[in-house]
Amino acid sequence: MMLPHLRIPARLRVYARFNRYLLWEFRWALGVFASLVLGGGLLLHLCYHHEELNFPRACHAVFLMIFLESSIDFPDEWYLQPLFFLIPIVGLGAIADSVIRLAFLMFSRKQNQPEWNRMLASLCRHHVVVVGIGGVGYQVIRDLLEMRESVVAVDKASDDPLLSDLFDRGIPVILGNARMETILEQANVRQAKAIILTTADDLTNMDIALTAREMNATARIVLRLFDETLAAKVVGAFAMPVISTSRVVSPAFIAEAMGRKVYQPFQLSGKSVHLTDLTISEDGGLVGCTVGELQEDTVVNVVMHQGMSGVHVNPGDDIVLRPGDTILVIAPMEPLLRLEARNRPERSA
Repeated sequence: MMLPHLRIPARLRVYARFNRYLLWEFRWALGVFASLVLGGGLLLHLCYHHEELNFPRACHAVFLMIFLESSIDFPDEWYLQPLFFLIPIVGLGAIADSVIRLAFLMFSRKQNQPEWNRMLASLCRHHVVVVGIGGVGYQVIRDLLEMRESVVAVDKASDDPLLSDLFDRGIPVILGNARMETILEQANVRQAKAIILTTADDLTNMDIALTAREMNATARIVLRLFDETLAAKVVGAFAMPVISTSRVVSPAFIAEAMGRKVYQPFQLSGKSVHLTDLTISEDGGLVGCTVGELQEDTVVNVVMHQGMSGVHVNPGDDIVLRPGDTILVIAPMEPLLRLEARNRPERSA
């Protein structure tokens, strides 16, 4: 069971839960075996008169008897004679059942069968369930793995090429319709700390979100919705975070059309700010300015500078901007527009 995406303490906890799972899965076989050895040993200790047997030796005799070996003579007592025939039959039957089930479990692991994935998902605690393994869901899972989070994926399709990569990474993938509570149960939603819904259907995401909330009242549920009006209502009525696809994609379209990179806006101290990079134009008004002057004049925060001397994170105020340098800045939209106009006056005109 490879779990390279988890930190070592978390990996050890998963291995411990895996051992408990195996003990629970084979509890009947282990119980039968222990009952034969201890119960049969006690019976021989009390009733076997061919020779004197203490309890440990009697248990050892029964243990050998299960594997068709005998360290004691056949009993003269009629009530013990059937025991010498039944113990090997029952004991070998329990062992054979365990071996077959363990072999099936290992085969399921190698073939990525649903049984193995359900078992892995049942071991997860405080994990993130990602529903919908399309382009968005796959990228979300990759980012979560980089953060060393435990992830369980859920998807309807079984032939998606993206699933092969998840299998190789040791990610449990539950195949089925997540609108069914049984599928969410298999993903161990009740033990999850977050559920991210990334399917391309608003109604499906809403249905899954409400079912997941009934199953886990404390998990953080995040939805991907296309409908702006529906997204606003979900946030207000159900207090669930919603990622509106139109809002996420809109800055990317505008950035490509305008020829600059504008990344996802975010809230800082109650204000909407943007993160963007800017290349210093040769004929612009930023040439010769220092980072300190730029931050003071335009109310922007320069978080990174790349120039002839290399890359500077949180650059000093005395660094001079030269043509071709690149700066990474955070600011509200209006100061960013003024900064853009100052850097490329011909584009502003």
